[in-house]
Amino acid sequence: MFPEGIALDEFEKEAGVSDQEARARENAEQMSLEFDALFERYRSLVYHLAVRILGEREEALDVTQEVFLAVYRKLPLFRGESSLKTWIYRITINRAANRCRWWKRMRRRGAVSLEAHLAGREGLPLDETLRSQDASPEERVMRLEERAYLERSLAKLPLQQRLAVVLRDIEGLSYDEIAFLLGVSLGTVKSRICRGREELKRRLNGVLGPCHASQSGGVS
Repeated sequence: MFPEGIALDEFEKEAGVSDQEARARENAEQMSLEFDALFERYRSLVYHLAVRILGEREEALDVTQEVFLAVYRKLPLFRGESSLKTWIYRITINRAANRCRWWKRMRRRGAVSLEAHLAGREGLPLDETLRSQDASPEERVMRLEERAYLERSLAKLPLQQRLAVVLRDIEGLSYDEIAFLLGVSLGTVKSRICRGREELKRRLNGVLGPCHASQSGGVS
């Protein structure tokens, strides 16, 4: 028997609300599990890509937090038009590039530059080949010096060239993948990579190999 004054349809409405709340909780729990899995799988990729674009650990940590906050908020809207990895790559590139542009604006206003902000702070290697547990103390010192010079040289590249070089020569992405991530043509990607390599070659006095046409898809 139903309590006096309460109709059957009201009980049904209450039951419907409870079912909706239960489904909402289940969906939230499922999304949380999916996000946790994504975080564990991609946090290293995001962090190291941010380091290689920005050249500094603390800045990269901030960007990594921003990236995964954006991923959490936008995950329900992800439509699978690209792979999750590509989608997260693009968010990371956009966030890191925005951070670089912010520092550029600060420099124009006479505020401290990114280079000055990072001076004296511990950085991370751009390439695992620059460090080795088996190296002698002298070799480690030399590699640290090479790493520091490479980081400084890379940081001085124009942002678009830096992004292209990092994605190709450090992340190992294909030209097509880079074009998709940056939203530019294949020819533009090849041109940026070639110009970036040439500038690094000039700064590093031949430490990097020449930008042969065969390496850059025939770009002159």
